[in-house]
Parts: sequence; C-alpha cells; structure tokens
Amino acid sequence: GTYDGVVAGWDTKGHVGKFDDDEEKSTKPKKNQDLLDMLQSASRVTDDTSYLKMNFAMAVHDGSVRCLSIASSAQQSGPGGKLDETSNPTPGALLSAGFDESLAIFSLVKRVQSGELKTPSNLGTPTCSDFAPPYTNSPTHALIGLSSGKIVIYRRKDWSVEHVLPGHDEKGVTCISVHPSGKMALSGGRDGKICLWDLMRGRLAFVNKIPSNQRGRKCTVNHIVWSDDGNRYAYCTHEGNITAREMESGQDLLDITLPSAGRANQICFIGGDEGLFLAAACNNGGLPVFAVGSIDENEEEEGTRRALMAIEPVEGVASAREDRLKCIRSVKGGSDYFVVTANSGGVISVIDLEGAARMMLSDPNEESDNESQHSGGDSDRSDDSADDEDDEEFAAEILESVRIGSGARVTSIAVWSAYDSNKDVDTDVFEEEIDIKEDEEETSDSEESNEHPKERQQPSKKRKNITTTVSLGREGEIEMDSKSLEKARALVSKAKKRQKRKAKKS
Repeated sequence: GTYDGVVAGWDTKGHVGKFDDDEEKSTKPKKNQDLLDMLQSASRVTDDTSYLKMNFAMAVHDGSVRCLSIASSAQQSGPGGKLDETSNPTPGALLSAGFDESLAIFSLVKRVQSGELKTPSNLGTPTCSDFAPPYTNSPTHALIGLSSGKIVIYRRKDWSVEHVLPGHDEKGVTCISVHPSGKMALSGGRDGKICLWDLMRGRLAFVNKIPSNQRGRKCTVNHIVWSDDGNRYAYCTHEGNITAREMESGQDLLDITLPSAGRANQICFIGGDEGLFLAAACNNGGLPVFAVGSIDENEEEEGTRRALMAIEPVEGVASAREDRLKCIRSVKGGSDYFVVTANSGGVISVIDLEGAARMMLSDPNEESDNESQHSGGDSDRSDDSADDEDDEEFAAEILESVRIGSGARVTSIAVWSAYDSNKDVDTDVFEEEIDIKEDEEETSDSEESNEHPKERQQPSKKRKNITTTVSLGREGEIEMDSKSLEKARALVSKAKKRQKRKAKKS
C-alpha cells in the first residue's frame, strides 16, 4: 500500500500462471489495467525471468493506505466449487484500510473487489489490522485498530460490527497482533501501553505500561508480533527499544535499545528448531538480527554472539531517506529465514537471513582458533580468509527486488505464502469460534463502549474484580485481573501440551 492510496500486488511466476488467462484479463476494470500497465512499465524490474511479477494494481483509497492484511482460504474442489477445509490454505481475502476511513475487501482468487464499508463514525481512521484466527482457513473475524484508541471486531460473514474494545487513549492504536490460537490479541498504542485482549470474552486481560526515557512523554509502540508457536511475543518502540518476552513466565528474552536515528519501525520472528531470531527494519536502512533466548550471564561472558547487522545502515539521516526500511514481514513455509521488506523508495525485497543466523549459531571460539591457525600458515591460508570474508557478505542474501512504479512511498505491506497449516499451529485450538461477550467489569484504563445497552449481555453473577500488580519486565509493571491472567497463561500451556502430543504421534 502507498501514500497515494494505491494497492499493488506481486506473485510468484508459477502461481500467477494459474490465473493469468484471457478470461480474467477481460473482466479486470480498464482503469485498474491501465494503472497496472503504467506501474509495470515504470518498475525497476521488467525482466520476464524475474521471480516476482506484478499482477494487480488498484487505486483504492482517497488518501494513504494505512494497513493491509491477508486471510487464507480453503481450496475449491469438485465441479460445485465447494471448499475443502482439509486442504492446505490458499490466499483468500485482502483487507485494505485507508485514511479515508474506508475498508476495502478483495478476492485474491478472482482478483476483484468483493466489498467496501466505512468504519464506525466518530472512531477515527484505521491504523492497523489483523485476522482471527490468523493461520487457519477462512478466519472468522477481523480486528481493526483506530486512531481514537478503540479496536473494532468485525464478523467476516457479513462484516457487521461484533464489538468495540476500549483500552488505549485518544492518541490511537498503532499495532495489533492476534495470537495463533485466535483466542488472544496484543495491541500497542501511542499511550505507552501494550494491551492483552481476551477475545473469547471480549475484554481487557491486562495492561503493560512501558516506561519512557523522556520525562513527560509516553512511549509509542511501533510494532508488535507473536512467534509462530504463540509462546513468545516481541515489540519495538519509537524510542528505540526492542523487547522479546516469554508469554508464560514473563521473562525477558531480549531487551535492547537502538539509537533514535536507527530505531526499528517493524520487527518479525524468524528461525525454527535450531534457534529463534528477531529481524528489525530500521529507520537508518539497517537490518539487524537478534538471537532470542534466555539472557544468561555465563553466555555473555563467553562471548556468545546475540546480534548481527545483516544489512549495514546508511550513514546520515539525509542519505538514508530513500533507504529507510519501513516494513518487514516473515514468510511462512519453506525456509524459516525468509523475510520481505519495503523501504521508503518503493522497493520491495525478498531476503534470506539464514546466513546471519548461521553466523550467530557458530562457535566464536572455533572461529578465533581458525583465525590464529590461518595467521601462522602459508599463502594458501589467505585464500581461506578470503572465503570467510565472502561468508560475511552473505549474512543477508537479497533474492529478488521489485519497485512500485518509479518509487512510490510505501506505507504498509502484507505477505502470504503457501504452507502446511498443520505444521506450526495446533488446529485443535481453532475448533471453538471466537465468542464475543460483554463483560461488566472494566479496568481503570478502559473506556465505555458505544454499543446500545440492549446489545449488551448481562452477566449471570456479579463478582468482585481483584486487581494485582506484577513485574514482568526490567522496569515495566502490569495491571491485571489475576483470574484473567491465569486463564490466558492456561491457553498457552494447553497449546504446548497439544503440540507435544501431536509430535509424539507423528
């Protein structure tokens, strides 16, 4: 999505071939086809052998595109076109939210717009979005964060407003991420708070207040993400903080502060069984990769490498203007180290960060021994040193880069890739749909909902709301309902047990 309100999409060469026939071209609106032709002709990459091909471009919003989300869909089978829920998912619906307070829904199968609606009045413009559950065929709900600090939950069946969640102040919601189970969600705002939402009951579970480095100013949470297994989450702030935390114990797995000029705009988890890492798209054009694990003092003393700059930043803010990394998304399926980035110059890149991960997983003591042996050897050893330098250059391998026209300013990206939906996520937690209910008790940070009183469900029994304060970070404190927190942690524990049982059976 761009500042001009244009939504453009690329697909792999092989996948495009399934839809790129004369019949579909004839049904595509002429203005969209003209825009597509114009952007393709002005793009940097026009080689027919390129891996990615621009297959649609549409002028959608009167103003900038604020956020994009893609929902999976089951594959159609048989002459009746019925959905096969047991099949691997395919790209289904694209949700685009704009500064003009409109939501546009597109079918990525038919490549046509399937609906459009306005956000509720007096709630501001949309700023972020996500589907729930995120990794299953045909998610049942969509969550939209707004500049008013509210989060609207839509039922995808008819796109009706299911609930309005208050939690952030009038400065607005900046990011939202739904747990892989679809039962919880995290949101961040300009008010320096991270909220955990219980989507099963439609209420706020707890609030994490992030301390600010500047007196009188609150932190702004730029981005927040869950790991694929749902056991960890990470967030980055406008002030340069990057924190990764374990959900069940609340332990900090990573806590680092970057210079303000090189702050992270977005982050994503990469890696798998060998190790978990966090990649950051930084404002100075740099792409650092951090190891996510328990902070062990002994490891630090031994010189364990916990961070590596996969792409070096551009010197000077002025020179980095066109190279600022605005967005980053991980790619599910295949390699666990692929990411897609977008910079201010309108360049979209597919990058392999496996080299950076391998360098951090390697033993630094072995590397120092090899260097000492090479320094005492003959001229043949210099060739080995040259090979090591080549390895260092491939910490990040750019597999493909494309550009939107002559360099449109990118505001947001969404990425979908083919994957086995049963591989990383336990589908048992999806059996129960999200049941949104009105809760009588609200925390002190919550605001009153705008729903009509008749639509509220009365609780069967009143209970006293006990609030406790628990430290989950080095400085931050969390205000929570103790019972709600226990339930949230129980969800994660159950998911772990199910995954272990499935692993034993397989």
